[in-house]
Amino acid sequence: MAFVAAARRLFIEKGFDDTSLADVVSEAGGSLATLYKLFGNKAGLLAAAVSDRARSGAEMITRIGAQEDDPIVALTRLGREMRCKFFDEEGVAIIRVVIAYSIKDPRFASEFARQTMTRAQEALAQLFTNWRSRGIHLAGEPGALAAAFLGMFVHELHSDAISHGALAPSEFRDLDTKIEFFCRGAGLIR
Repeated sequence: MAFVAAARRLFIEKGFDDTSLADVVSEAGGSLATLYKLFGNKAGLLAAAVSDRARSGAEMITRIGAQEDDPIVALTRLGREMRCKFFDEEGVAIIRVVIAYSIKDPRFASEFARQTMTRAQEALAQLFTNWRSRGIHLAGEPGALAAAFLGMFVHELHSDAISHGALAPSEFRDLDTKIEFFCRGAGLIR
């Protein structure tokens, strides 16, 4: 949708506070009345601007879990795909906007966390539960393992966003080492 694409670009370029809804309408076309009808307000537009990227984490986990039988292969593939999807320039920039706005609006922060991290963590916990039900040994509870695995990515993404690249994410070689370390701790590699 044109409103969402324009808002995402303007929020990244100008910042959330310095972007007006009139700016979005000017760039996207349409009317202010339509924008209000679709999104309610600027916070609703921000939520829409980040939701397509953010919600896809749970979908990615479910898809990879269905395609890969081997947990180590699945987690390695998941880690690589998450790194590619969420660590591009736009992904990091929009997280900066979300972090800044979340400080001002705790309800937005709560809803963003529920739509993104909570859903991804639940999907990954379900995948661990499925593996356990197939007889795969896990050295921990599925929810805790899911939180630990995703925590590697959330930490890097937030560090990169806050530092403006000064603490850039590691290369895939380092990612594979982290995933292997996680798999050993989770009891998947003995």
